[in-house]
Amino acid sequence: MKKIFLLCLCIIALIINPIPVQSAEPIPTKVKVGLYYDSSAQSLYQLTSDSGFKVMINYGQENFTEMTFFDKLLKVYTADLDAFTSTRDNFSNKQRALEYASDLERSGVETYLLFDGSWSVWRKADEKKSSSRYTYLAIKGDSNNPGFLLPFNGQQEVTFEGTSPKSLIAIEGRRYRGMLKMTPAGGGNIQVVNELGLQEYLYGVVPMEVSPSWHEEVLKAQAVAARTYTIANLSKWEKYDFDVGAGTGDQVYGGYDAENSRTNKAVDETAGEILLYNGEPIMAFYHADSGGRTEACEDVFSANLPYLQPVDDIFYANSPHSQWETTFTIKDINNRLGSAAKNIGEIRQISIAERSQGGRVKKLLIKGTLGELVLEKSQIRNTLGLKSNYFDILGEHTLSVATVSGENIKKNIQLEGKSIITGQGQRIFSREEAFILAAETSKVLKSQGSEDTYTFRGKGFGHGVGMSQWGAKAMAENGYNYIDILLHYYKNTQIRNLAEII
Repeated sequence: MKKIFLLCLCIIALIINPIPVQSAEPIPTKVKVGLYYDSSAQSLYQLTSDSGFKVMINYGQENFTEMTFFDKLLKVYTADLDAFTSTRDNFSNKQRALEYASDLERSGVETYLLFDGSWSVWRKADEKKSSSRYTYLAIKGDSNNPGFLLPFNGQQEVTFEGTSPKSLIAIEGRRYRGMLKMTPAGGGNIQVVNELGLQEYLYGVVPMEVSPSWHEEVLKAQAVAARTYTIANLSKWEKYDFDVGAGTGDQVYGGYDAENSRTNKAVDETAGEILLYNGEPIMAFYHADSGGRTEACEDVFSANLPYLQPVDDIFYANSPHSQWETTFTIKDINNRLGSAAKNIGEIRQISIAERSQGGRVKKLLIKGTLGELVLEKSQIRNTLGLKSNYFDILGEHTLSVATVSGENIKKNIQLEGKSIITGQGQRIFSREEAFILAAETSKVLKSQGSEDTYTFRGKGFGHGVGMSQWGAKAMAENGYNYIDILLHYYKNTQIRNLAEII
């Protein structure tokens, strides 16, 4: 996808310092969204369309073949010719091959037309043969019409769209605007990309990121942030030949079935508007709930962006994530750490080693009998499955502290590893209770927290960088408009229309 600016933000992990934008290229009218790729790619898909399908096979250099299917359902899968038997080849044109194959279909034979320089007709082999080559794409409708076999072992791109301009296509039960593009994904799987207009893409994003029932000013703020994020990330997935993914790694995109009239209106009313810093589109990160204070970008994504610095929410969000608590057993934590836990042995202590300037846990120290492990930044939240890094730990196996006081003396002594006199005599204090004998009385001291559980008590949801969606909701409900909201969370930025920038 050509980009609006020569904006080559080559993002590895999540973000690298942005490259200055040049405004020579046109505004992008289309966005390519990765629906199925890498581990999510499949070898078989079912497509539906109320109007039928127009299928185009692009062999590069403007060399393509176009076909029309009037079937409302298509099965598309990878195969190899080993699974088929040739019945006749060297037809002079597609029509004659189609007529011959249709006669076989009427007699109960499942047939496919193949074009590799000339037309030929193939049938499904009687015996199933296994193959690992998957060099063809098979397309078969739900009627008794012949299917098609297309060479699919290189850079071929097969495009599916409805037969009318406003047609929708569903893949695996979810409907999308625009067209679907399929390319080989390796291992017999098929990558699927949805190409559609920028506005149409945002129609499917905004209602997935915030509730359509929220205040209209929040919906507008979300539309501008999502549009800006899209423009700033057009080269993120360049090696896969699409712009943004459809999941949480970018922005959640639900296609046509996610659309709502209120969020569509917000997208339309902010059409073309994006956030700029020093004339460049910003990395408009956003998250569900800041817990009261947002985070510096450098403490989460390692890039020091001046417009993404900690700010306080103006109003209490009162969200389902404002306060949360999660308790883990040592076994739970071991399971979440996986092989790393085995390397450090039996877990003895978990503690916060460093906090960020926004107050979130930046480093989490886990001590075991065989060594130590440090989890950092988003690794903490992702590994342990926490809502955010904005937490304290209860039950850190912090041992009791004895307070010694006397004339001009008052100090605390950490008891871990110390020899003390208990009811059973001299011993090393560990994690159980102990009786401390004093001159006139005795006292029971206990280790703080449970020996085999840790409770994480926190606030907020998400990485904490940029706009807090629940914080924005509270602002809107207290009279702030979408511009106020955006400029609060993205400091020293400007809101401009794309049409004015070029």
